[in-house]
Amino acid sequence: MIQIPRFILFVFACAWVSSVAWAQTATAVALPLNNKQQTALGVQVVPLQAASAGAVLVTASVVAPPGKEVAVSAPYPGQVARWLVGVGDTVKAGMPLAQFTSPMLGDARRQLNEAALDYKNASAAAQRDQAMFDEGIIPAVRLQLSRAKQEAAQAQLHSREAELSAAGVRFDANTSYATGTLKAPIAGVVVDTAGTVGQRVEAGSMLVKVADSSQLQLDMQLSNDKASLMQVGDEISIPARNAKAKLLGVTRSVDAAQSARARASVTQRGSLQAGELVSVTVHAKGKVSTAKPETQWLVPARALTQWRGKPWVFVTTEQGFEAVPVNVLSSSDDTAFVEAALTPQRKVAVSGIAALRGLLQKDE
Repeated sequence: MIQIPRFILFVFACAWVSSVAWAQTATAVALPLNNKQQTALGVQVVPLQAASAGAVLVTASVVAPPGKEVAVSAPYPGQVARWLVGVGDTVKAGMPLAQFTSPMLGDARRQLNEAALDYKNASAAAQRDQAMFDEGIIPAVRLQLSRAKQEAAQAQLHSREAELSAAGVRFDANTSYATGTLKAPIAGVVVDTAGTVGQRVEAGSMLVKVADSSQLQLDMQLSNDKASLMQVGDEISIPARNAKAKLLGVTRSVDAAQSARARASVTQRGSLQAGELVSVTVHAKGKVSTAKPETQWLVPARALTQWRGKPWVFVTTEQGFEAVPVNVLSSSDDTAFVEAALTPQRKVAVSGIAALRGLLQKDE
């Protein structure tokens, strides 16, 4: 076993104690700057925003509820002959979305016409045999055979119609034989289209996505630590969109990416739009925080900078700025929930952070 000299152990212990002591006693550092210097450095500030206890910051996707978003795919290998809608258009159920061309679609149309013709002939034959049977000309077995043929032809016709109905295709008189019109399966808004006119696509390729945006939900992917703080019924606010939501469910079993999932129902829509990413604040009732409410703040994530292994923010003073160490309680892509001894009258820098950090490090 390798013996480490006591002197080296003593040096490491002193270094560790010093780092812990500094982290606990880190104080604000003044950075004198006048207005002209701030403008030259490109420094911009925003007001501090007080945060409520138990806030958990999460990035969420705005989606339609399950069953309220439907993708229309290519029924056969082919190409889009013409787009009839675009992203953002409002459609009703059954409205045309695009014209689709495929040799297989032409063959399906031929088989549909043949099945319709066979059913028409079988129905006529069954009607004629019924009249002949009523007059006693033919036996009952022949009438039964005619009816069986009619039922088989009808089943074949229904099969062809169901195939095209499942594909969302209908035929119009003013289109070519191998061209069909894709129709909207539900009423809603077109949130996505794929491909361009004339581009070849394979069967099953997504062409149009329609969502019923009358009711929205939030889909959140978060760390297991954040998921453990949430519970069903927690209120959610989205200040940037003047919207609110309520947590519907949380799964604490992480996936391969080591992330949990949560879903919330939007109770106040505000300006939310399906398909966008937003930063939301979950007011977790189950969160236990030792921080004092008057020391908790919401700041833009871009206001944070790392120095000496600790996050800092630059806040305004009468002489310019001062760098203040903070404790990050929670964060998302846009916002950070921090603990620091600040006052609501002060402002925090959100641009020119690199220049301010350079001034902070000039004496090192």
